[in-house]
Amino acid sequence: MTAPIIQVRRAAERFATQTGWGESRHGFSFGAHYDPENIGHGALMVNNDELVRSGAGFDDHPHADAEIVTWVLSGSLVHTDSSGHSGIVYPGLAQRMSAGSGIVHAERNDAYRIDPSRPEVPVHFIQMWVRPDVSGLPPSYLQRELDLADLPGGWVPVASGSRSAAAISVASTGSTLWVTTLLPGATRLLPAAPLVHLYVADGALHCESVGPLDAGDSVRITGEAALRLTAGDTPSQVLVWELAA
Repeated sequence: MTAPIIQVRRAAERFATQTGWGESRHGFSFGAHYDPENIGHGALMVNNDELVRSGAGFDDHPHADAEIVTWVLSGSLVHTDSSGHSGIVYPGLAQRMSAGSGIVHAERNDAYRIDPSRPEVPVHFIQMWVRPDVSGLPPSYLQRELDLADLPGGWVPVASGSRSAAAISVASTGSTLWVTTLLPGATRLLPAAPLVHLYVADGALHCESVGPLDAGDSVRITGEAALRLTAGDTPSQVLVWELAA
């Protein structure tokens, strides 16, 4: 039996884009940042950690053939697109936009202009793109609220191409995004799948066969390995993609 291949990418190693609107840290090649040895992990093409200041954001821009999943950690984000969808994305709301044959959308940190009860603070979110099974699908949009109180209880399926219990669907059959919060001292086994991508969104933890992991660190596993995660002294939120070979 072949031993699994485990690759660790530290937060400081991520490509960084810094502009007047904020900062984006890329897990894979993105935009002007290109590394032929780092263009994805299975169907996962993008894992961007975004921090956008109040009143700023991404104006209208096009996408095609990508299942774009957004998970907000703090603050809120206003979404609009050329298919007529709009809404405010906030912690606990899972959002997916299927770019399909082509769509134009914008994401801005100006929810306070729509809802005065929302504070003018930076929005911190993780945006992930997975490759769909079929290209040229009709663009679509889906969002669903989850109970954040469920996250410390175990792995919660947020987006999936095959698991009906997931909050939102993606057009990538072998892909599932799991999210959990590990309270201090808690442990969790990673899903055993042909490919796994782990991202520490917040906090710090220890990963079996890897060692300490901090916020912004990621682990890529090729080959089934149900590694054990153990939280440190503070709560840690972890995002894990289970991917087909």
